[in-house]
Amino acid sequence: MPEVASDAWTDRGRVVEQAAFEPPLEDPESVIGQSWRAIYTSASGLDGTSREVSGAFFVPRGKPPAGGWPVVSLAHGTTGVEPGCGPATEPSLGGYLPTVRAFLEQEYAVAFTDYEGLGRPGMHPYLEPRSAAFNVVDAVRALRELAPTVSTRWIAYGASQGGQATWAANELNPYYGDGLELLGSVAVSPAANVTGLADLAWEGSLTTEQERYYPLVIVGIERYNRDLRPGAYLHGRVAADMGALAKCASPVDGFLTRMEASSDLKPNTIQDTDRLRDALRKVALPQRRLDQPMMVTNGTDDEIILPQWVSSSVSLSCQMGGRIEYLEIPDAGHTDLTPDADAAVQRWIADRFAGAAAPSNCAASQ
Repeated sequence: MPEVASDAWTDRGRVVEQAAFEPPLEDPESVIGQSWRAIYTSASGLDGTSREVSGAFFVPRGKPPAGGWPVVSLAHGTTGVEPGCGPATEPSLGGYLPTVRAFLEQEYAVAFTDYEGLGRPGMHPYLEPRSAAFNVVDAVRALRELAPTVSTRWIAYGASQGGQATWAANELNPYYGDGLELLGSVAVSPAANVTGLADLAWEGSLTTEQERYYPLVIVGIERYNRDLRPGAYLHGRVAADMGALAKCASPVDGFLTRMEASSDLKPNTIQDTDRLRDALRKVALPQRRLDQPMMVTNGTDDEIILPQWVSSSVSLSCQMGGRIEYLEIPDAGHTDLTPDADAAVQRWIADRFAGAAAPSNCAASQ
């Protein structure tokens, strides 16, 4: 991958546009001190040049602690692959407003990125981890420009696609995180390695939930793997309904049966399957040693990011020397982790800001 260009490097996190934002909370004044929608500069992980990224930014109500408000950079899960799919452009942040509020109640400032190509004109390189990681880091820089009361100390928190982004931000911190103090990252149901989708599609074994996201994966991956042709992977009614992506929906949403969808999602040849597997492997994590501690949680009944995919990535990261607390939740799916798991995540974040030593159960996961 290319290095970030010098002009893009010096421009990281610069706020290009900003406007006051009043989210639709019943009592926003109870938790929000200030809030903005803003456009900021970040870098592309694909070519190292500058990009403009949209996001939403929040500072808690009250007097900041010594050193400024600690920051959570919130990385969202999959919302789509087109410019109209940025959740920060919506009043409810695409359903993430309760999560933002919860962090504000803990007296953390919040940076919420849309990622490159979502919320702004341009191409969203779906599941390309460097770009997403850079966007997450630069959102903290942008928040610090908007609010001088914000600290350099921060934690990355993300789920699904956002879990991949926060994991990558941790790995890339020695290279990209200068001037900030990353204390750790949280990856919930992370899309760390979805290479297995290629073989499941060839075998006709994608789960119903995976079938919904598979067309987004194909379109997103093709944007930076030009040897992939969507026509080799998406057929029939799926191919005819790709306009659904512009509405931040999936062309599979209207299908009545899995069998009907599966036939339209099978690669043409084993060679096409190999090309897709190779492309997904290139963006899989881990790619380097974690720089700071990480907490990873996922459910044993996740039918989008299969549990064995997550545990394998955790084990590899541990072998590289990472410090990880890994929490697998019995009987939980992709988005329904238990209140106990959420409480454990909140404790983990609070402990990092408090300076406590980070636990690790890496030995048990290897």
